[in-house]
Amino acid sequence: MGTVKQNCHYIPSQPASFRLKGVHPDWEMHPSYVSAIESLDAYNLWVCEVVLPIAFQWIEEHKDEVYASISESEKDDVGVVIASAFEIIKNLSGYQNGIKELSAYEKDLANDTFNPVKTNPVWSEISKELRNSSASIFAKRSPQLKSTIK
Repeated sequence: MGTVKQNCHYIPSQPASFRLKGVHPDWEMHPSYVSAIESLDAYNLWVCEVVLPIAFQWIEEHKDEVYASISESEKDDVGVVIASAFEIIKNLSGYQNGIKELSAYEKDLANDTFNPVKTNPVWSEISKELRNSSASIFAKRSPQLKSTIK
């Protein structure tokens, strides 16, 4: 849930009944599983409530072009509408500039010369802290969990 259109309008919110956060109590499942499910839920919510509203605002501003090839019965199908919009943006400068950067980026990755210092510094900091916190708590409990920590 979270990618719903009604009457050609994207609904930018996910009902609480479809959320996964808190579905598993702390004691029920492996902690990594609970963390993964809740992290996927947070990512899904970000996509559904932040990224897709941006996309659908652009689609609204280019409605005639985007919907020109979409049948009436599929106008509220998020996947079909996004696919139509994607076919359009693939030819626009923002996407094309990214494609041009791709080969240099892949070359830098392959040569181990890519410097990620300016790439997503906030997300990078959060990811490192999450990894460190997870490793730390599992290490703290290694006497009890022994070689089962994977």
